[in-house]
Amino acid sequence: MKQSATEWGEKALLEALIEVMAREPKGLVIGPGDDAAVVATTPTTVVTVDSIVAGQDWLVEQSPPAAVGHRAAAVNLSDIAAMGGQPKWALLALELNEHDDVEDVLQAAAEMAHQLALHGATVVGGDLGIGQGPQRWTLTLMATPGPRTLTMSQAKAGYRVWLIGEVGRAAVGLNALIAGDSSTEMAPLIESHLRPRALVDAGMRLADLPYDIAATDVSDGLWIDAVRLAEKSDVGLELHLPRPDWLSPSIVEQVRRYGLDWRELMVTGGDDYALLVCAPWSLDLRQELSSVVPLSIEAIGQVVQGDLVSIHVEGERLTGVARGYEHGR
Repeated sequence: MKQSATEWGEKALLEALIEVMAREPKGLVIGPGDDAAVVATTPTTVVTVDSIVAGQDWLVEQSPPAAVGHRAAAVNLSDIAAMGGQPKWALLALELNEHDDVEDVLQAAAEMAHQLALHGATVVGGDLGIGQGPQRWTLTLMATPGPRTLTMSQAKAGYRVWLIGEVGRAAVGLNALIAGDSSTEMAPLIESHLRPRALVDAGMRLADLPYDIAATDVSDGLWIDAVRLAEKSDVGLELHLPRPDWLSPSIVEQVRRYGLDWRELMVTGGDDYALLVCAPWSLDLRQELSSVVPLSIEAIGQVVQGDLVSIHVEGERLTGVARGYEHGR
C-alpha cells in the first residue's frame, strides 16, 4: 500500500532518507543529522549545483523512481567531469509534493547515492520540504580539482575538437517514450535517456594531461553547448558529424514518423552528457582515453579564428535549427 509524504511526516521521512543514503567515507567528520555537516576539504574545491523538476526534467509516468535518482546524480557529476574534478561531497535539497509516494522517493534517493558513490561522492547533508508543488531534487556537488582544471575558456585557434561519448541517443529515446514506442530497437535509446552516463573518469584523465584543454559537457544540446564554449574562448568552431553507427534505417524512419529529423536531434537534443573537448592538434585523445572510456571518441572538427560555430552532419551544413535547450525559452 502506497503511503504519501504527508502521511509519513518530515521527521520519519528524513530519517529514512538518511538511512538509504548512508555512507561513512574517509574525511567525513560530522555527517547528516546535525545542524550542519563537517568535512575535510582541500585548499581548492570545485562546486556545482543543479536541479531536476518533475514534469520538466523527467516524464513522471514513464520514469521509474531509480531513473529519477540516477538523473539527479548524473546532471551534477557531468558538470564535475567537464572540469576534471574528483567528486567528493554532496548536499541534497529535496522538495516533495505532499502526495508523492514515499517508497518511490526512497528508491530514487538510494539510486542517487549509489551513483554518487560509484564516483567517490557522499551525501553529507541537505534539506527536506513537503508542499503542493512539483517534486524537485537540487544537488550541490563538491569535488577535488585535478592537476589542471578544465574550463570552457582555454580553446585556441588550431586546436582539434573531440566528442567523447555520443549525441542524439537520449533525444531519440525521449521521443520514443513520449510516443509510447517500447520496441526492441528503441529500448537502448530509451535507457540512454532515462540513465545518462556522466564521464567523470574521462574528465579526470584529461585534467592529468599537461596541456591547456577546453571542455564542456553536452547537457543542453551539442550546438548550444558548442556556442557557449566558443564564446568563452572567443573563437569559432567548425564541426563535422558523421552518421552514428547506432542510427539504423529503421530508427531514422521511426524518428521521421515522430515528425522529427534525426540530424536536428543530434545537434539539439540534450541529456547525453558527452564531453566536447578542444585540445592541441598533436594530442590524440583516442590514445589517451581509450583505456578509460569504453565509448566513442571522435575528432569532429577544429577551432578557428572568429566567432562562428558551424555544424555539418553527413557533409550537409545545418541552418535554421533551434540550437538546444534554454530555460525560459
